[in-house]
Amino acid sequence: MRVRLKRAAVEMAILRRNLTKTALARLTGLHRTHLSDLLAGRTAPGPQTRQRLLDVLGGEFDDYFEITRERERSPDEERIERLLETRYLGTPDDPAGPRARLLRLRDTLRAGHALAAEDRIWLGVEWKAAKAGRRAGFAPRGPRRGRA
Repeated sequence: MRVRLKRAAVEMAILRRNLTKTALARLTGLHRTHLSDLLAGRTAPGPQTRQRLLDVLGGEFDDYFEITRERERSPDEERIERLLETRYLGTPDDPAGPRARLLRLRDTLRAGHALAAEDRIWLGVEWKAAKAGRRAGFAPRGPRRGRA
């Protein structure tokens, strides 16, 4: 079983208390990036973190948290699966290539570990490039036009 933060409920409580996410992180003694990971569902709040949030936000456990029976995919895991299905389906298994890196990242997430910062940045760049329909790491051809 896993405890998840209810993002919409926490964000509504932040707005009602006229706080920012950074201020909430400060009041709860959490690092702002950890709070961001909790809200995005990338990490699960431990007992102390849950208590700190309840102390600051007030309310009951069920107001801000939910218990899930099975492990759900994180947003990063969803992106990895989509990239593997669409962009890297037919690419060779080069041990240093992007497909191999995606497979390693997927295994890391499935093992219950968080991604390293550089891996999350790389995944974000790959995801944005895929949405734009191009490969990451390549500059656009020719000079930019229309700028004075």
